[in-house]
Parts: sequence; C-alpha cells; structure tokens
Amino acid sequence: MDALKQWNLPQPQSDVTLVLLNELVERKLEEKQYKAKSQYYGYAFMLLLVASGSLMVYQLQVTTSVLWEVFSFSKAPFIVILLMLTGFVYYLLRRVTKKLKKAEDELDSLRLEVIDRSEELWKNESQWEKRHDVFSYMKENYDINLFYK
Repeated sequence: MDALKQWNLPQPQSDVTLVLLNELVERKLEEKQYKAKSQYYGYAFMLLLVASGSLMVYQLQVTTSVLWEVFSFSKAPFIVILLMLTGFVYYLLRRVTKKLKKAEDELDSLRLEVIDRSEELWKNESQWEKRHDVFSYMKENYDINLFYK
C-alpha cells in the first residue's frame, strides 16, 4: 500500500479501489515479465534451431554415412547436445507461453471487473468526478485501459 501513496491519484479514493488498482498494476507487470521471457526463449529457440539445422546439413555433406550415424553420440556429440538443448528451450518456451496466456486472462478479467464495478468503487459524487482522471492515469503510466471493455 505504500506504493499507492506515491501515486498521484486524485483524492479521495476508497481502500477497495486502491487495492484493485494495485492488483491491476501487479498483474500488468507480471504479464510484461512473461512476455519478455517468451520473446527471449523464442529468439533462443530460433537461433538454436538454425544452428542445429545448419550443423546437421554440414555434417551430412562432410560424411558419407547414413543419417542415423549423424545423430549418434559417439560420432557427433555436439549435434546431439545441441538438439537436446533445442528441445529443452522449446519446452521452456511452451511453458512460459502458457503462463503468459494465463497472466493475460487474469489481467483482463480483473480489468473487466473494475470496469463493471466502477459504480461501486466510486460511490460518492467527488470520487465519481475524479474517476476519469484515475482511468487516464492508469492508461498513461501502466498501459491499462479502463475506459472500454
């Protein structure tokens, strides 16, 4: 709640409103973290995929052996390790993507709840008049749109 006191929100705000806005900001930050991780793992996966593919093509051109010998650990350990690493990064990418989707859904559901309950959150006339300022503040500083569903 100390972080909320540093916000330049128009006063007075109810405690419930401040808690919901704080939760919105926390969920938005969580979503941004998962989005950054997803992009990082996506780029790493693409890099590893290109590297392992080009290394396999090179190994096939150099050797005259059958394809299964390229994948043997004794003949080409680097290719096998690179393929295993590619598979692991793909697993991490899928896991983070699922968490990103869940974080987006949670943020959107809370955002819709704030929009639906806006009459309850800003009960008296002075709070209702400052509601637009709060929505603008959240849009400008945290990219959370509370104007429309």
